[in-house]
This record gives sequence, structure tokens and C-alpha cells, in this order.
Amino acid sequence: MSCGYCPRVENLTFSPSRRQLTIYLLRLLALVVVVCGGALLLTGNGPAAAIGAVVIFVPLGAGFARGRTTLSRAGIEVRRALGPTQLIEWSQVKEIREEQRGGTRLLRVEVTGGRGFPLPVPTHTVLAPNPGFAAERDALLGYRKGRGKRR
Repeated sequence: MSCGYCPRVENLTFSPSRRQLTIYLLRLLALVVVVCGGALLLTGNGPAAAIGAVVIFVPLGAGFARGRTTLSRAGIEVRRALGPTQLIEWSQVKEIREEQRGGTRLLRVEVTGGRGFPLPVPTHTVLAPNPGFAAERDALLGYRKGRGKRR
């Protein structure tokens, strides 16, 4: 994606890379083991700690893996961990900007009417580093300039 916008591309999809997903899941698993191990030591209740691990690990892991942002002629399609896929038409998009929240870099979409929301991908976090974030950001913004505004 470092080449930026390519006029022949109809859709541009962003999802976590395999490397990013692996790092995220391993770090999340380590966190779950520590938290549930501590709960096991404090309570002595093994089944409760195991259920707690599943309740924490499965939704967070599946949610990160399921996140996807697709750009098309119609607009921005956002797929998150929970809930339906959402399509924001280009005519509703007021601005897309990079935002820093603590150790997380992400892109935020502002729509007409004053509402705004972060895109699930591309992101760069301490828990799931993305060395290609800048190139993905540039490709997304280039797509909007080249394709999204042409109607």
C-alpha cells in the first residue's frame, strides 16, 4: 500500500495483518493468564478463573480479528467486533483525520451532523503495533481524494 492511491483499484480494504493479529493475541493471552492466574490464587476457584479467561479472551480476540474498513465508490464500510456492518456514504463524510489517544494512533471520521467515530483499521497500538500504519493512512486518504470525492 506504500504506492498510495491507484486509479484502477475499485475497493480498498484494511484489516489487521497476520503479524499484527498474532502479536495482539499473544499479548492478550499473556494478560488473560496473569489476570486469571491471580484470580485463581486469590479465590481458589479454578472453573471461575477458566470461565473468566474465556469471557475476556474470546470477545477481545475475535473483535480485533473481525475489524475491517473497506473503501468503495459507495463510501466507507466499517465492520466491528459487535454489531452490523455500517456504510457511510461519501456525501456524509466531512473529514478523515489522524488522532492519537495515549499509545494508539487511529483514523477518525467526522460526518455531517457533527457525529464522529474511529475506524477499526488501520490502527497502531502498543498492544498491536502496525509498522505500515503511515502507508495505510496515506493510501486511505489518497483513495478518498482520488475516488471518494468523484461522483
